[in-house]
Amino acid sequence: FHKFKILVPVLLMFLVLSACRVGEERYELTSYIGSSIAAFEKGTGAKLTLASNDVYAMEGVVQVIAPGGEIASLTLLNSADYMVCGVKIGMNRKEAEPLLTEVFGKEISKTVNADNNSITYYYLGQNKKLYISYDTAEKVSEISYYKVVTDEEEDNQNVTTGELMMMVGDTKVYYNEAMVYLKSAEQNYENEYSEDIWDVDLYGNGRTFDSLLKDEIIKQITELKIIKHQAEKLGIILSEEEQADAKAYAKEHYEGLAVKDIDQYFITEALLEKVYADNILANKVYENMTINVDKNVSDTKAKQITVWQILINKKDNLTEEESAKAYQKVQNLWEQAKETDDFHALAEANSEAEKIEYTFGRGGGPKEYSDSFEQAAFTLKTGEVSSIISTDYGWHILYCVSDFNEDATIQVKEDIIEQRRNEMFAELYSEWSTEYDVVVNTEAWNAIALKDE
Repeated sequence: FHKFKILVPVLLMFLVLSACRVGEERYELTSYIGSSIAAFEKGTGAKLTLASNDVYAMEGVVQVIAPGGEIASLTLLNSADYMVCGVKIGMNRKEAEPLLTEVFGKEISKTVNADNNSITYYYLGQNKKLYISYDTAEKVSEISYYKVVTDEEEDNQNVTTGELMMMVGDTKVYYNEAMVYLKSAEQNYENEYSEDIWDVDLYGNGRTFDSLLKDEIIKQITELKIIKHQAEKLGIILSEEEQADAKAYAKEHYEGLAVKDIDQYFITEALLEKVYADNILANKVYENMTINVDKNVSDTKAKQITVWQILINKKDNLTEEESAKAYQKVQNLWEQAKETDDFHALAEANSEAEKIEYTFGRGGGPKEYSDSFEQAAFTLKTGEVSSIISTDYGWHILYCVSDFNEDATIQVKEDIIEQRRNEMFAELYSEWSTEYDVVVNTEAWNAIALKDE
């Protein structure tokens, strides 16, 4: 399976139609277009009953049509609480018209209904249409709102297929979309650790690695779905160039797939394009929402130094004579170190440590040595040789290559800023995630076998 690079640091498809005016309010019914009946009932407090195929109603108050369980249209008949595009039943026409004009523009047509002495106006907007009726007193008597499915949306609905694997809020994740992530991660791990990785009980708790990976993929997909939905609320969309990038990545990925994988996992180029677009969008949300993070990092905090070392080990059970002889060797090397023009060559020829060069900042010295190693290193200026330093490992002689490694310091500053951004976004995501219920088809996920799949 072709290697797929996940683009999001922290770590996907359903577009909820924007509410007309006050989508954040609990009783603005257009907020529930694209949602499930359960979400509608939970949000509005209404109790709907199934009136006929895909038609649900709260008698005399509201009627909802939800083909496949997804709300596509609704009609408000009577209620002082609920509203559609900010318009309530009983509202005066002079109040209602400006609200609808703001959303749709001028009405398309009007029809006089002789049977009930009412007038119905028809409005059409992008991806939505509305019919509103006024009685003889020019008060709102009925409002119907419909989601208009565009050709593009219909194409998107046909991208995903297979068993429903999970839902994040009202966003559905099907088998083939989940497998893009799972199989890509599977190949990455097998390339790194071989196929034997899947049976490993990593933490000794009886759970194999394949089970842990599935949990991580579920978590990752959940994050992407939530971020994408929030992107829509924030008005963050992909540029034409970013869309072109997603298309190019998808094409390259698809061309690298084996025919058996395409057939077995129902992979299409359109699906891959959607997955890449979702990841690019999530990255864009991350960049936008963390752009104002504190980028001030002092040189003192980030400063990195580079030293070379010569180490002579302290061997166990040495006699006093042997120990004195070893220390004499160190002293001789120290004298040479102070005179030589090539400390690195001297270290390569005599040091008993595998590693000669260390670059680190305050608190980041070699963990295997004591604090005295780091403290001595930070007292040196570029080109200076330390005195002999004694640790549990042995005797060290240090040479300061740079008392301010500029490139390494810049990198540490960037790392600190990125850590701040991660923390900022993690806090924001934590707030977002409370808005979503996540339902996982555990049986379907458990049925997927990574080993010898």
